[in-house]
Amino acid sequence: MNELLLQTIVDKLNKVDESIWQINSAAPQMPDYTEQLKNVGTSLEQIKADVTGMPERLKFPTAAVYTLSQNLEINNDLLKRPPVQEIKHYHHVKVGVIVSACLFLLLVLGAVWLFNTRSILQAYRAGDIKYRYIQLQAGKPLRPFLSTIDSLYHAHPQAFRDSVVQWEEERQRIAAMLHEALEKEAEASQLRDRAGKIR
Repeated sequence: MNELLLQTIVDKLNKVDESIWQINSAAPQMPDYTEQLKNVGTSLEQIKADVTGMPERLKFPTAAVYTLSQNLEINNDLLKRPPVQEIKHYHHVKVGVIVSACLFLLLVLGAVWLFNTRSILQAYRAGDIKYRYIQLQAGKPLRPFLSTIDSLYHAHPQAFRDSVVQWEEERQRIAAMLHEALEKEAEASQLRDRAGKIR
C-alpha cells in the first residue's frame, strides 16, 4: 500500500508539474519587479523613520523664543533712550591762508598810512606856498610882523602851537555865541510879529 500511495503521489506531482509547465508556456512571461519592490520597501522604511522623528522636529523652540524676547526687550529699552551724539566741527585753516590774510591787512594798512601821509604832506606844502605868497605880496609893514611870528614859532614851537589853538577855540566859541544870539533875536522878532498880529 505504501507503494501504491507513493505511486499515486508521484503521479499527482507529475500532473501538477505538467499543469504548471502548460500554464507557464501558455501565459506570457511576467517581468521581474523584485528590485523595484526592494527599493519601494527601503523608501517606505525611510518614510516611516522620518514620520516617527517628525514630532521631535516640530516641537516649539521655547528656548530660542525666550532668548529672542529678551533681546527684543533690551533693544526696546535702547530705542527709548537713544544715545546722545556730539557733533564737533573742526575747521582746518591752512597756514598759507592766515599768512596771506595778514599780509593783505598789512598792505591795506600801509596804503591807508601812505594816503594819510600824502594828505598831510599836501596840507603842509599848501600852507608853505600860502605863507611864501603872503611874504612876497605883503607890504613893508607886514614883513616885520611875519618875521616876528617866525621868530616866536622857532623859539617855542609847542607853546606857539598851543596859543594858536587856544585863540582859534576862543574865536569859535565867540562865533557860536554870536550865532546863538542872532538865532534868539530872530526868534524874538518872530514872537513880536505874532504878538502884534494877535492884538
